[in-house]
Amino acid sequence: MPGKISPPSFYVRLFRWLCKEQLFDELQGDLEEEFYYNVEQLGKRKASVIYKQEVLKMIRPSVLKRLKLIDNSIFYDMFKINTKLALRNLLKNKLYTAINIGGLAVSIAVCGILLLYVNSETNFDNYHPDYERTYRLALDRIYPDHTSHYAITPYSMAEQATRDFPEIEEFTRIFPAGFGTNVTYNNETFLENDIIAGEANFLDFFGIKLLQGNRQNIFNTANSVLISERMALKYFGTESPIGKILQTDIGDLEVSGVVENTPKNTHFKFDFLVNLEGLPFFQQPNYVNFSVYNYLKLSEGVAPATVNQKMKEVVEKYAAGQIEREQRISFEDYTASGNGYRYFLQPIEDIHLKSHLEGEFEPNGNITYIYIFFSIAVFIVILAAINFINLATARSTERAKEVGIRKVLGSEKKQLVSQFIIESVVVSIVSMLIGILLIYLALPPFNTYLDKEISLLTFASPLNIGLALVASFGLGILAGTYPAFVLSSFKPVVVLKGKLIKSQQGYWIRNGLVVFQFFVSIVLICSTLIVGQQMQYLQKRNLGFDRENVLVLSRAFGIPDLTTFKNELEAIPGVSKVGLTSAMPGTGFYYGASFRPAGTNESIALNCAVFDEDYIETMGIKLAKGRGFSKDFQDTLALILNESATRALGIEHSPIGQRIVNVQGANNPQGDITYEVVGVISDYNYKSLHTEITPMAIFSRESSQGGNIGAIALKTSTNQGATIVAQVEKLWQEIAPNQTFVYSFLDSDLSALYEAEQRSGDMFMVFTGIAIWIACIGLFGLATFMIGNRIKEIGVRKVLGASSQVVVWLLLKDFNKLIAISLLLAIPASVWVMGQWLGSFAYRIEMLDTWVSFVIGGTLALVVAWLTVSYHSIRAVVANPVKNLRTE
Repeated sequence: MPGKISPPSFYVRLFRWLCKEQLFDELQGDLEEEFYYNVEQLGKRKASVIYKQEVLKMIRPSVLKRLKLIDNSIFYDMFKINTKLALRNLLKNKLYTAINIGGLAVSIAVCGILLLYVNSETNFDNYHPDYERTYRLALDRIYPDHTSHYAITPYSMAEQATRDFPEIEEFTRIFPAGFGTNVTYNNETFLENDIIAGEANFLDFFGIKLLQGNRQNIFNTANSVLISERMALKYFGTESPIGKILQTDIGDLEVSGVVENTPKNTHFKFDFLVNLEGLPFFQQPNYVNFSVYNYLKLSEGVAPATVNQKMKEVVEKYAAGQIEREQRISFEDYTASGNGYRYFLQPIEDIHLKSHLEGEFEPNGNITYIYIFFSIAVFIVILAAINFINLATARSTERAKEVGIRKVLGSEKKQLVSQFIIESVVVSIVSMLIGILLIYLALPPFNTYLDKEISLLTFASPLNIGLALVASFGLGILAGTYPAFVLSSFKPVVVLKGKLIKSQQGYWIRNGLVVFQFFVSIVLICSTLIVGQQMQYLQKRNLGFDRENVLVLSRAFGIPDLTTFKNELEAIPGVSKVGLTSAMPGTGFYYGASFRPAGTNESIALNCAVFDEDYIETMGIKLAKGRGFSKDFQDTLALILNESATRALGIEHSPIGQRIVNVQGANNPQGDITYEVVGVISDYNYKSLHTEITPMAIFSRESSQGGNIGAIALKTSTNQGATIVAQVEKLWQEIAPNQTFVYSFLDSDLSALYEAEQRSGDMFMVFTGIAIWIACIGLFGLATFMIGNRIKEIGVRKVLGASSQVVVWLLLKDFNKLIAISLLLAIPASVWVMGQWLGSFAYRIEMLDTWVSFVIGGTLALVVAWLTVSYHSIRAVVANPVKNLRTE
């Protein structure tokens, strides 16, 4: 053998164990000869790889040993005896069994619920046919000073791309046709929010079942509408809805079909589907104005990046001409000034978790939460397995004599190991059954809280049941293997004398497991506290307006005489001010329009809203320069900007009196309209704090945009909300009896923007409590073991005069070190995890401000550890030292 080079030792032993004895020497000789030849020719590393491959190739029936078969009756008797002993031991130690099974069952339940939740979140939109190659067309709209990201895009883009590019197989479009629409049948009126417009191929494209009606002609008239199964039941009961007329704010609609209810796991939901091609704006091509959700189905094998690249051609070939006509500058100058359109495809299955664009159907989920909750699920089960190990080794002092006696009586190590592993598996299976029961009981309130439809029965397939059994067996074997080998390795001569052999390796393993448990617990504690801090920040941040005691009335467009209605509202006791607007902060829709300073060619897009003369004062918005709208002035062509808009337009130094052109486009008969800036308001957060403040222009109610008024804000007195709402509703019914009365309070509307974060914080809190409880169980077991090993030391110290306080502190000191190590490891982990989460907010707390969370997290973990360990410490200290030292 050249030098000290030899074949991989593990594979040598493996081959010796598997190969027939009469063949081993010859075959091993051939393998070694080839190995040394390869070392000379190819080097040791390559030779080792070839050797391993050759060993694995040798594993075939002609080479393998025959395994010794155990007599079935003997095996059955051994299994029966070991099972009986395991059950007897578990029943004898009821507290230990209850703690072990309880901890493991709760862990399995939490893990199961979290995995069911993760599964439901990651399976959105996968019920559509060919969902793997179905995409939504989205847009990065590049402006000179910022970039906006839109889910809605021009309605001609998908159609044109499908015509021009063979890579696209099919397209369809969705237009949100009505939100807050009155629907009347048989003199009963309901307010409906889920009304969309689609095309003739809508049902086939998304794989939606038609329960009643003709699938080949779903829109047989211009005013046809498909309704969902729940709407058919709501409006028509058991009658056939086909051909019935529904009176709505968007016209009379004739029911032409009934479709299945959209499932929860979809990014768009609808109850009414009208014909998109019948809408007036749809008659002329448009490649610039955002209006619909465009969906594309690519041909087999086509990468989305290919279509992304080709969308540039559509912009340059079709959108450029429209931009030049509307902006009155060349497309080259338009792009050179910092404008641009970058279209891209989003996989439909990724929209729910990975898309947070402007104009989404509804607030989407967050993939970060999925990673966090999946990690928590895994860690909680690991914590429970660690508990089992710690509790089992903690009982070694109690079971040492049992092991010693059984060894003296002839038990082999493998028999002892099998008994302890069977105990572990029994605990695991019972825990699994109880855990499944807990999942079944916890799912209804969990679904209610999260508005989900997660069902345990949907996972009750033979495969999943088999996987659950395998998992419980595997968990029992994995968790029981280390304690089984530790307990079975005791030497009978030593343990029968009342002594245990202390292993330095075992010491490090036990302490390491506790450090890991408290590391996870502290990460969860700190994360929960940081989530709470961010929620407090969102609630208390100065948004630039007064959010308290503001009553919001929606659907103001349904009031025939807004001025009279506003005057009567102001006369209600407790109402101090009333303002009208097109969009309320946080929840309103701010439409876009292009502006440029007079005398320049470069235009930028601003978000727009309409205010009346009292809205700024009603909302407590600060006027930075100039004036607000007023009845004392003719404000038809007056414009108010926010500070961001003045910077974007380059007029921040002297904005008042500047003339700003609202670019209308060449096809607009009015032509461009020039406005005069009369005031500048301080920037305020008119959208969610997930997004930064963007430039905004505000038209007066007297302008041509005044018809967009849709909301009324009432500043009310504290504690009079209910009384005022009743009076407002009475007045509403008198003036607009056919319009649904819809109201809310602004602070509640703003809080709802962060409902997902609040729910996640609540879930963090629950899981943190469970993790701490599980960690305490493990610490309880470790304390039992460590103090049991030091019981004689404690007796000696007491005999030599040590006080109880000194001894207790001595015992706690070791655990303090473990908590300190856990905290040091947990701080960077928490910073990284929470940094990822906080990154989804444009306005957030700074990580330096979260130091108090780490102090509280470390202190809480230390206090919990002290309380857990104190029981054993105090019990050991107050014990009679003579009793503990009598064997000496």
